[in-house]
Amino acid sequence: MKVSAFLVLVAMGLGTNCAQALNSTSLLPVGIHSPSFRMGNIQGVDQRYTEDGTLMKLGDYKSVIFDAPTLAKFNKDAKKLVNALNRFGSQGLGDQFNLGVLKVETLPSVKYFAPVYAVGVTTNWTVGMGVPVVTYTNKITLSSQFSNIESYRRRFSGLDPELDEALKTDLGAATNQALADKGYLKLGDKNENFIGDVQMVSMYRLFEDLDQAVVYQTQLGLPTGPKYNSDDLAALNVFGRTTVNNTVVYSRKLGKGFTAIPYASYLVNIPDEVIARVPLNEDDTLPGAESKEKVQRQIGNTATLGGSLVYDFNDSWSLGTGYEFSQKEKDFYHGSKESRYDLLSARTALNAQRAKAELTYSTIKGYFKKTALLPMMVALEISDVVKGTNVERQLVQELNLMLFF
Repeated sequence: MKVSAFLVLVAMGLGTNCAQALNSTSLLPVGIHSPSFRMGNIQGVDQRYTEDGTLMKLGDYKSVIFDAPTLAKFNKDAKKLVNALNRFGSQGLGDQFNLGVLKVETLPSVKYFAPVYAVGVTTNWTVGMGVPVVTYTNKITLSSQFSNIESYRRRFSGLDPELDEALKTDLGAATNQALADKGYLKLGDKNENFIGDVQMVSMYRLFEDLDQAVVYQTQLGLPTGPKYNSDDLAALNVFGRTTVNNTVVYSRKLGKGFTAIPYASYLVNIPDEVIARVPLNEDDTLPGAESKEKVQRQIGNTATLGGSLVYDFNDSWSLGTGYEFSQKEKDFYHGSKESRYDLLSARTALNAQRAKAELTYSTIKGYFKKTALLPMMVALEISDVVKGTNVERQLVQELNLMLFF
C-alpha cells in the first residue's frame, strides 16, 4: 500500500501562486489520514524586480528627493518656506533648498506555521485543509541624505523666528505628520500575528500506471485573513481574497531513480470590493483620506508553467529541483464616480521565475519493512524568485513534517 509522497504546499496567500510540491502525484490511500505541520519564513520581500527587471532594494526604489518643487507639493508650510527664502536676495535661495533624499528602509520578515490535515476519500481522491498562522514583523526607519539644510541654518539662523522654526524641520517627523494629516497610519515597526487565508485542497488522480500518473488539483483559498487596508502603507495587503487555483500535474519515471514532474496551473481571483484611495492624477502618490471610496476589484489571474526532477537515493532519501514561470495579468478597478481608477492598476501586471530545491527523508517504506517505528516524512524546501518584473523577491525556506495513520 502506497502512502503519499507529498500532498500539497499550502499557499500562504502572500501574493504568489501556491508553490507546487515536487512530487505531488501520489495520493493517500482510502481511509488514511495525514496531519502535517509546515513551518517556514519568507525573506527578501524588501527587494523588488522593477519594470525593466532590475532588482532593487525598496529603500532605494521608494526613495523621494525632497527638492524645492517636491517640498512645495508635499507640504503647504514647506511651500511658504521656499517662498520666504526666495525673498532673501536674488539667487533663488528657496528654489535651491533641498531637504535631501528621504529613504524608507524596511526589514520585513514573514514567518508562518500551517497545520494541514488530509485524508484519502477514495482510491483516486484526496482532500485536505490548511490553516496558516502568520507572524509579520517589519523594522521601518526613515532617514535623509544629501540635505543642504545645515548650510541654510548657519546662514539664516536668527533672522526671523518663523524661519528659524521652519529650518528645524526633521524630514522623518514631517513625513509622518504629513501622512497623519492625510489619514495614514504612522510609519513604524510592525509585529503582527494573524490567521491567513484558509486553504481547501482536492486532488484527483486522472490516470496512473507503473511509470506515470496525472493528477488534477483544485485549491480554494478563503478570505479569512486581514482585509485590505488603504490607510496602512506598511500592510501586506495580500490576504482576505477568494481564489481558485487549478493545477494539472504529470509524473514520469525515467529510470535509475529519476522522476520528471511537469505541471501547469491557473490561479483565478474572485472579484471583490475594497475601500481604496483613488489618486487624482499621476502625481498624486499619496491620495488623501477624501479620496477613499468603495471600488470593485478584479485582481489579475496568474498562469504558471513549471517542472521538477526528483532523484531517489534510496528508500529514505530523495532530492528534487524545480523551476517555474508565472505570468500575472493586470488588476482592474472600477467604481461609481468618474475617478482615475486606472491609476490603481499601474504596474500590477507581473512575471516571475522561481527556482526550487527540496530534500526529503521518509520512513514509509521502512515502516512496511518493519525497520521504522512510525510512517512519516520530513522535507526541507528552499525556493527563490530569481528573475521577474514588478514583483518582490521572495526567498522561502520551509520545513514540513507529515505523519500517517
